[in-house]
Amino acid sequence: MRRVLVVAIGLAAIYLLVMTSLAPGDVVTAAVLGLGVAVALRPRTGVTPGGRLNLRPRAVPGLLWETASEMVRGSWRVARFCLSGRGTPGFVDIPRDGRTEFDVALWGLVTGEAPDEIVVDVDERRDVLVVHLIDASDPAAVRARHRAALERRRGRGVD
Repeated sequence: MRRVLVVAIGLAAIYLLVMTSLAPGDVVTAAVLGLGVAVALRPRTGVTPGGRLNLRPRAVPGLLWETASEMVRGSWRVARFCLSGRGTPGFVDIPRDGRTEFDVALWGLVTGEAPDEIVVDVDERRDVLVVHLIDASDPAAVRARHRAALERRRGRGVD
């Protein structure tokens, strides 16, 4: 229960910061929305162990490093594209490779932080993850990069 209240307060604070208002109506709206979202997002009992994200504490620094590295590399690729015009924007299908729903969510978060890639879709029918890149001229290299990142994550204990 304490976790839900902390999350609700945090979400309400973010709402109020965005609204730049402490009017009573806005505070009540923030509290109701924050509590509603916090309750909806709380961990559920009875979820199968295979369906949950297993993130070991020792894996967090590596995940943060990976995200920061991708942001820097993506920024470099965007700058190179803007300054030279080299690159072929387009879509690349990345095989899901047995990622769970939580793996896909984590992949989308890490991938979406890099400014040169935008997560477009998770095509369950074809079992692929679709991204749009500022330079999709070598789809095999993009797939290999995402596959290597998945293997590193699993090796660090992010299941």
